[in-house]
Amino acid sequence: MLLGPGSCAPRPAGITTLAATLIGLTGVATASAATGGAAATPSTPSAPSVSSIVCRTGCGAGGAVAAGGTLTLRGQQLDRATALVFLGAAGSRDDVRVAFRAASPTRADVKVPAKARSGRIALVSAAGVTAQAAAKTVKVAPRGTAQTLVADEPAVPTLKPVKGIAQLDAGIAKRRVAKKGVSAVTVAYVSHAADQTTVRVDVVRSADGVAVFSDERTVAAEQPQTLTWNGRGDGTLALDGKYAVRIATGAAAGSRTVALSTGAAAGGAAPAAAPAPPGSVNLGTFTFAGAVFPVRGAHNYGQGAARFGAGRAGHSHEGQDVLAQCGTPVVAARGGVVKTKATHAAAGNYVVISDAATGQDHAYMHFRAPALVDRGDTVETGELIGYVGDTGSASACHLHFELWTAPGWYEGGRPIDPLATLKRWDKLG
Repeated sequence: MLLGPGSCAPRPAGITTLAATLIGLTGVATASAATGGAAATPSTPSAPSVSSIVCRTGCGAGGAVAAGGTLTLRGQQLDRATALVFLGAAGSRDDVRVAFRAASPTRADVKVPAKARSGRIALVSAAGVTAQAAAKTVKVAPRGTAQTLVADEPAVPTLKPVKGIAQLDAGIAKRRVAKKGVSAVTVAYVSHAADQTTVRVDVVRSADGVAVFSDERTVAAEQPQTLTWNGRGDGTLALDGKYAVRIATGAAAGSRTVALSTGAAAGGAAPAAAPAPPGSVNLGTFTFAGAVFPVRGAHNYGQGAARFGAGRAGHSHEGQDVLAQCGTPVVAARGGVVKTKATHAAAGNYVVISDAATGQDHAYMHFRAPALVDRGDTVETGELIGYVGDTGSASACHLHFELWTAPGWYEGGRPIDPLATLKRWDKLG
């Protein structure tokens, strides 16, 4: 429970992640307007349907999503849908259709096209049948509108000829989680050589030139290759800082290959690893951020009652409260797997995310509505997981954040004071 100033407007009855957030698609249009028939809405278990839609990236004020942002749809049989239609205003002149492929029957991520307009949406099934929302809307803001910063979806790398390496095209794309921070890079390349070619990609720490990760492959001509580095592997997490992506072919690529060797997750000594091979070419540089501050908006740390160890009735406070306005986005400070999602009389709506790289668990409490991720989901650093609220035992809008040592939350671990860690993440912006 937070003991301090602050108030919040009455909580909404349901999730309010966009201008209208629960978009229920319960009917299937079986009669075409072209024939003049009336639309029927029979119930069918095989028809794709949407139960909720939330903004993942490009999220702006008032719940709007900017063109180019990402929406996550949750529902049933979404793998049977092939496209989403932004219906905009009345009539079909501003309808915009975007194809997508569902990640699972219950989840699909959809990029908002540049010409999409605010209004209702419709799903198109593989059979060409459309399921349309009746009165719910999605608010689309113009591209370039001021946005709440959450993790960017990594774009598809753009391939260009690599200077200094003949017959090789390559490129990188970054997943940005803070103003200057990147949590992952995707590298793509294709060889145009007549014979098979050995290609090596290194992620090199700028501070000492050490290759903390290498990927070496023998590839045939015109066979596109893709790989992603997210700083994680074998129970370790890369040290925050500047890195470069380098690529080499042939003899230069034949140097010693190293496995992922990133250093201690808590910022330990730099590991011993091989340098990048001579003759490699720099594809790009970035600043790696292994974690980000979870509250993506104005905030403060409250008074003594908000701190770890503060007295409570029959127990002590096991986390740190971060005060913020109701509705402020909350993102995963570190990526991981959702261990628990529930609602509790004291914790309100909460979620616990387990980070395999550090062995720690992170608990996020008092969301204004159930978390946007489900148990068993894998989430990325900076992914939107909920919104600040005051559910449960709370007297003001805030995020109650807990940090547990391995093996985790109420599984043999113990809570530790997260304030210093939060302040370190806060500096990332």
